Parts: sequence; structure tokens; C-alpha cells
Amino acid sequence: MRRYDPNPTFLTKASGIKQKRHTRALIALAIIAALSLITAFVMWEAHMQSVYKEKFPEMVGAATATHTKKTSEETTEESSETTTSETTAETTTIPVPVLPTYAQTEETEETEATEQNNDPDPLPSYEPVVFSSSHPVQSVSHEDRDMMLEALQQNIISYTNANPDTRISFRYINLASNETLGVNDLTPILPAGAWSLPTGISYCELVSDGTLSATEPVTFYGDPPEAWGYNSYIGTNYQAGKIFYVGTCLEYSVARNDTLALQYVMSRSGSLEGIWDRVSGISGYINYNNDVTYQDYTGTTMRGAGRSCVFDLAAYMEYLYRGYINNYETYLPMIGAMNVSEMPTPFRSAFGEEALILHISGRNEESHSYTDVAIIDAEEPIILAISVECSSYDRASVIMADLAGYLHNFLANCHQ
Repeated sequence: MRRYDPNPTFLTKASGIKQKRHTRALIALAIIAALSLITAFVMWEAHMQSVYKEKFPEMVGAATATHTKKTSEETTEESSETTTSETTAETTTIPVPVLPTYAQTEETEETEATEQNNDPDPLPSYEPVVFSSSHPVQSVSHEDRDMMLEALQQNIISYTNANPDTRISFRYINLASNETLGVNDLTPILPAGAWSLPTGISYCELVSDGTLSATEPVTFYGDPPEAWGYNSYIGTNYQAGKIFYVGTCLEYSVARNDTLALQYVMSRSGSLEGIWDRVSGISGYINYNNDVTYQDYTGTTMRGAGRSCVFDLAAYMEYLYRGYINNYETYLPMIGAMNVSEMPTPFRSAFGEEALILHISGRNEESHSYTDVAIIDAEEPIILAISVECSSYDRASVIMADLAGYLHNFLANCHQ
């Protein structure tokens, strides 16, 4: 039987065809596997995004906010379910706020700004004021000092005579030596806000003995300016219904020259009669409650109550100083309020920034009456009270500064 052997060329071709079919099958399987993996990954990613949105809804949009800006056509249904804007800005990392909520917050803040808290503010507190315990010994003899004091008096009289269209009162007390000097110091003046000095002394003593409480409330009822003399921090900055402690009113009357606050303190301190009964034992040359007659700086005859003199005011300030030295807790409300005073004093230009000056001012623009009473701790501890009636406060300030300069030069010459 004849045997036929396969053609070698045919076998080679057949083997090649078989190999190609095998390779195609492997490629197809690889493609199918890759597509299956991609499909599975996409489905897993979508599932995790859904879980992420459910757990952290407030963060949706923040994670993709660094992408480039999307147009309205590219906005998906998923982004429309959140509060993220359709045109989220590039590189924005904070979700866009919901506009209705923002508008409501702004309106609320504006409403709160116009509302007034009528509850009283906390009482003011003060650190103790420390006066110098010693001062330099004078370098001149007592005889020379006496002559220098006479020269000071003559300078003040000459200055007063050189300004006939003014009315000047001057009082100086040396707290170390009891040296005094007065020029027209018994002349009636309109102290205005400076009357808070004897009123404050009365208040401190009433609180100390338990007759008056510093937290006694007073209410501002929206009194018109003519009721409080057109000069009131309370009347200018608060609406009707605001409640204040009387202790807070004391600070306003001293530190802000608030005439309405002074009226509140006087009304809670036993009225004018009660205050006068208490302070007249300190000094009472002119009774504040009685009518007096005098001529003002224009030569017009004036008659009325509510007057004092720099002699009395200086005596009240000396009493306050010595009372504070011996019992600072009782009189700290007054000394502390003077220490934080926002009112300027013309005495500062004469004695410099380094001197401790605690003062009370009085201004009555209707009568053009201006007064300043101060404790000055400089070369020597002194009391200085000056009152000026003239055409304007600016001119009165210049006069006060000039007279204070005479006194400062006198003290400085005693310590050359």
C-alpha cells in the first residue's frame, strides 16, 4: 500500500493559520476583560459618589470646585440638586452661599444695629490714683518766696485789668504748705458742670454710709435738649427708655461734663438742699441755692441762684484730695472719674504732659461762663481754680493757660 507524506509547505501554512487564530482569540479575551474591568470600576465609582453625597451633602461641589468653569449646557442633574451655582468660579474652594439666607442675615444685623439695650451698663471701675508722697525742697528762702508770691499776685491783677471785657476769678492753694492766693475769688460765678465737684463729694459719702446705692437706677425718658442744657452725652447718644446706674451718671457728669447726668446724681443725692447741707460745712461763702446779684462780663446786672465762687470750689477740691489720701475707697469714684476725664484742660499747656492733673470743667455757653478746677501734682501738689467770663471758650482757654503759666513759673522759680 502506497503511503503519502504531507507536503511540508502545506504544513507550514496550516501552522501559521492556527497561530494567528490563537493570537486573535487571546486579544479578544483581553479586550473583553479590560472592558469588563472598566465597566466595573465606573459602576463602583458611581456607587461611592452616591455614598459620599449621602454622608457629606454639604461638601458636594467643593471637591470639584477647582475644575474649570462649566457652562450651563454641561451642568448635570446632580449639580442642580445642590446649592452650587451653575457657573462656579475657577479655583473657588468655598460653596456659593444661598442668597435668601444671606439677605435675611443682612437684614437681621441692620435691625439689631438700630435696637437699643435699655439695661444699665456695668458700673465703672477705677484703679487707685497714686499721688507723689514727696516733692523737692524749695531752693529759695521763705522771704524770697513771699516776695515772689506777691509778684505773682500783681501779675494776675495786671493781666485782669488789661482785659476789661472779661471777668476773671483766680484761686490757688498749696497742698504741702497751705500757701494760698486769690484774685476776685469771692466773686459770684456760674459753675455749670463744675458743680459736679460738691455733688460728687456728697454722692461718695452717701454711698459710703449706706444711704445711697451706686446701682440706684435712673431712666432717660428722652428729655429735650432744653431740659438738660444742650450738653449731654446721654441725651445725644441714647434713646428714651435707657436705664443708667447713678454711679455711671456720676462718671458722665465729671468725665464728659454731662449736665443731664449731673441732674440725675443730684436728684438721687438728697436734692440741692441736701447737697448744700452736706458741703456747706466745707465751704459756703456763696449759697448755691440762694439768689445773688452781680454784674457779668458785659456789665449786665444778673440775679439768680445756682452760683458759687472759686474760693468755695477750690475748698471742695482740697477737701476731696485730703479725703482721698485718708480714705481712698470712699472718694475713688470721684478721683477715678477725674482721672479718665475726656474734657480738655487749659492747665495742661502750662504744667506739661508729665504733671498729674485731675480736673473738673464747667461750661455755660449761654452765659459765656467757663470754669476749671484741678488737683495738679507737679513741682508741688496744688489746687488751682480759675473761672472766666468772656466772648468765647477759645479765648477763655487762652486766659486760663496764661494765668496757669504765671503760677507754674512761680513754682519753678522756687525750685531752681
